[in-house]
Amino acid sequence: LLLGGDERRGGSTNDKLKQAQRIFADTEELGMGILGDLKSQRETIERTRERLADADSDLDKGSRLLRTMAIRARSHKAITAVIFVGVLVFFVFLMVWHRGDDVPVP
Repeated sequence: LLLGGDERRGGSTNDKLKQAQRIFADTEELGMGILGDLKSQRETIERTRERLADADSDLDKGSRLLRTMAIRARSHKAITAVIFVGVLVFFVFLMVWHRGDDVPVP
């Protein structure tokens, strides 16, 4: 009777040990899977960070290009206005000059 109780306890302890080993193996496998997922996510974040830096650089270049284009557009508009006024003054001068020629000589 006493021996039977010890065997039962020993068997129960052995079963508990095996169960603990299975739980440990499952936990270890789960942990390894999580570590793999974290590694993959880290690589994704690093690639995203690199792309973001590239996009930021491209945006800076684009912004500088747009500023340059705006400055050129304003200067071209000013040059066009000066040319228009010059041509207008020239035509007014021609009209005034030709009117002076149209006066009949007595």
